[in-house]
Amino acid sequence: MPIIGRSTFSCNNPYSLCHSLTHGMVIPGGGMNIRIAGILLSGLVAISSANASTITIDFEDVSSAGVSLATRYSDMGVTFHSISNPFPLAGPFPSPAVLPAQLGGVVSWGFPSSPSLGWVAAADRQFFTPTETTQAGQNGILISFSFDVTNVSLEGVDAGYFTNIPGIRSEDESVTLTAYDAAGQRLGTVYSTVNLPGPYDITPASIAFPNTRHVAFNYTGDGYGFYALDNLSFTPAVPEPGTALLLLAGMGVLAASCRRHTSDKG
Repeated sequence: MPIIGRSTFSCNNPYSLCHSLTHGMVIPGGGMNIRIAGILLSGLVAISSANASTITIDFEDVSSAGVSLATRYSDMGVTFHSISNPFPLAGPFPSPAVLPAQLGGVVSWGFPSSPSLGWVAAADRQFFTPTETTQAGQNGILISFSFDVTNVSLEGVDAGYFTNIPGIRSEDESVTLTAYDAAGQRLGTVYSTVNLPGPYDITPASIAFPNTRHVAFNYTGDGYGFYALDNLSFTPAVPEPGTALLLLAGMGVLAASCRRHTSDKG
């Protein structure tokens, strides 16, 4: 995740970047101020594009199972909620045309038999009545962003490993990702059936639509379902707030330079 550092410096030097942003560019000869301001603005635009880099959440910052993840990463602009995911189902998940209702939270989960998998995110149990509940991992997950993103990728982890239950067999499950915009309208879906080998099936999936604000993670399978997600990566569609402020400051310098240049001609 990009980190913006802080430093302290003086604005008294008329040739410094700080002085240029606050008082205008001072260059011997005067006629170069517009050109310098333009170069500065071009550089800020380049920085803005570079800062829209991919961010990954691997959930390895938790230390136990059952930790609430709903708002744990809200400072990064990401929240998680559980959504309906009935099973068994076959083929792509029937994604609704509008944003699905939030049913509950999302918690961390681990695999004692496969510690190399680390911690993953699973839908928290949902209580219907005091005696009727879903278990953790038996619902889908809605990933919401506080800004538009252009690409989201993740790994689905099939933790349903119940070959000893009559009528239930271990199966290769599949993942459906559905993108929604800020208004909650469906943008499109991606269906992945790739199952990487291992003690638990891992299904990588990615989806890319402009103006994505939410991604629904659902699974389908022909048996008992316990599914989680891991290694969530996303790419913001806009520069970070700090970069945007620098860009606006550069535009201010350019505008002021143009005004001074026009005034000098007059």
